[in-house]
Amino acid sequence: MNENRSFTFQPFILLTALILFLAFCMDTTAETLRKPQYLFFLLSVFLVLFVFRQLVNITEPAFILLLGVMLRTSYVLYTAIWTRQHDVIDFGTGEGHAGYMEYIYQNLSLPTGDPRERWAFFQPPLHHIISGLWMRFCAHFNLVYRQVQENVQLLTLFYICTVTILTFFICKELKLKTWGVRIALLIVCFHPALTIMSGSINNDALSLVLALFAVYLVILWYNNPTYKLIILLALSIGLSMMAKLSGGTVAPAIAAMFLLKLIKDRDNIRKYILQYIVFGIIVFPLGIWWELKNMLIYKMPFNYIPPVGEQLNASLISRLFDLRCHSVFPSMISNGDAYDEYNVFLTLFKTSLFDDANFSLESKSITLFAVILFVTALILAVISLVATLFVIFDKKNRYGISFEHRLLFGILYITLLISYFSFALGSNNYSAMNFRYIALIIPVEAIFLGVFIDACKDKHHILFRLFAATVMTFAVSSASTCIMLGFAR
Repeated sequence: MNENRSFTFQPFILLTALILFLAFCMDTTAETLRKPQYLFFLLSVFLVLFVFRQLVNITEPAFILLLGVMLRTSYVLYTAIWTRQHDVIDFGTGEGHAGYMEYIYQNLSLPTGDPRERWAFFQPPLHHIISGLWMRFCAHFNLVYRQVQENVQLLTLFYICTVTILTFFICKELKLKTWGVRIALLIVCFHPALTIMSGSINNDALSLVLALFAVYLVILWYNNPTYKLIILLALSIGLSMMAKLSGGTVAPAIAAMFLLKLIKDRDNIRKYILQYIVFGIIVFPLGIWWELKNMLIYKMPFNYIPPVGEQLNASLISRLFDLRCHSVFPSMISNGDAYDEYNVFLTLFKTSLFDDANFSLESKSITLFAVILFVTALILAVISLVATLFVIFDKKNRYGISFEHRLLFGILYITLLISYFSFALGSNNYSAMNFRYIALIIPVEAIFLGVFIDACKDKHHILFRLFAATVMTFAVSSASTCIMLGFAR
């Protein structure tokens, strides 16, 4: 990377040090924050920061990132590998994501046979390969097997914290100013969907971070179209799809950037065609080899998805326009409610905050913070939508973002929405509407909102102050909800 770039490896080195410390020096098998070791760990961190505050330049963005990492670390420490998971089942069962990882851990090979015969084994294997090898590494140092299992969450913690760091790097590449970076990072670092994903040991987190890395790389490549960057870009997209096929949703936006560069620099068309050929040679085998293999050998459909969950007994009209809301938490029969949430917009919004869980069942004291989180998130969702549309369709360059960046994020935003709604409404299963299928939209909308806020000239206006207070309230209520959940056990 050029020296004038914002990229640095230091945050990733520090994050790796944290993961290694948690994996081998802490007890990750506890299911509560009511343990003295966590309190003293937190106290130690603050004491170190206090002593070195003048030697280490901790900027405001770095401080927000640090708070986000600490929030997600606390969530992972009290969340068991079977809690708030999707298709994980449990270790020792031979099924689900946990069974998939455990098979690789025990056999150092991919499972044999038709992947449809065991639950979740149809998924592309990258996350499970990494997790199985990580478990093998942890077991080599004689950790108890329960800790080896729980340590898988440290991988997803690393992935989600990397998402926040990449968001910062993208903000710097787009030349966002102080307020723009501040708002974008507060949303991404404290968004409850990403906090919950940090403890979810399925393949969503790895696919998400690799897809966002591809977005960052294409921005760099557009400014400096080298073979090194396009190879890294191909690897990131291919590996994202090798973690989960939906990682390919970034492809239309990337293709648009390729086409725009080709049009704008027509004199070097041969150079770009050769780069695109190299890109294709790498990305397609990596991205779809698993699906092709299973289609050819086992006749498994290319984009196979098994029937899951209970069927929704609601018409398309109801799923679109019936907006009855009995609680801020998702309505689910398994939580004691009368029905499974069926409105796609409400389910999208509620699962973005609480996944499928009703946190009030674990502690009534959480409800107040959950309601505040719901209200502030709803306000920010509306503002973010308006900001996104204003920035995308800005023809007078009022927001200071270049056309290629508006094109990139605009197409990515639209692709994510189309992909989500086609999947959610194309299935009668509740689980198909979960927000995790569109989680990449969090950094995308946060960046759009940051760009929009930077263009506001009067930062002392009452409306701007109210907006800033709403963002802060969102962050505090999100953190409070997640932390209180750790003391509710």
